[in-house]
Amino acid sequence: MKELKYTLIADGSSDAVLLKIIKWVLDDLYPQLTCEGSFADFRRLPNPPKQLNDKVQFAKLYYPYNILFVHRDAESTTKDKIVDQRRHEIRMQLYEYDREKTVCVVPIKMMETWLLINEDAIKKAAGNRNYRGDIDLPSLRTLERVNHPKEYLHTLLRNTSGVKNRNLKKFNVDQRVHLVADYIEDFSPLRSLSAFQTFEEDLKAVVGNYIED
Repeated sequence: MKELKYTLIADGSSDAVLLKIIKWVLDDLYPQLTCEGSFADFRRLPNPPKQLNDKVQFAKLYYPYNILFVHRDAESTTKDKIVDQRRHEIRMQLYEYDREKTVCVVPIKMMETWLLINEDAIKKAAGNRNYRGDIDLPSLRTLERVNHPKEYLHTLLRNTSGVKNRNLKKFNVDQRVHLVADYIEDFSPLRSLSAFQTFEEDLKAVVGNYIED
């Protein structure tokens, strides 16, 4: 079986947590495929690229890949229409020969939506795995209707931590979000979400073409 190198270009550096989800999907679908992923971080370049097509060209130089993942938040709880629109926007910014190697990652509404699925992971990430209070996670049926998933997850982490007053100001919630992803071992519940289903379908098509080449 071939080795697969993949690179993620995302909206922001915090979205690098999507690498964990991508790796899980690849390992689950293609257990015999050796995969290695990178996050394209252009912040230290003298003149960081701003347009997606320019980012892709820089990624080829600094983070060479067989398959490219491009993340963009849907920024809406409207389902199929907005996801299709974002995917179209991504593809229209790419050269045609880059499109066939690109998988669009468009969560509804934001990346954090895909992390609101596991209470134990949130407890561990918050540093309080013995937390006995209620963690009010949305059901999978309503998950894509959460309007502010980033703030929702941040609040859950702060409340679950048990940290108070001055120490709460030192609580690095962005770092804890990364830990949530690290502590989730099974992302299969996401397969009930429309946006994730679209992402996985795109991934299968692109990876399938790569394997057959």
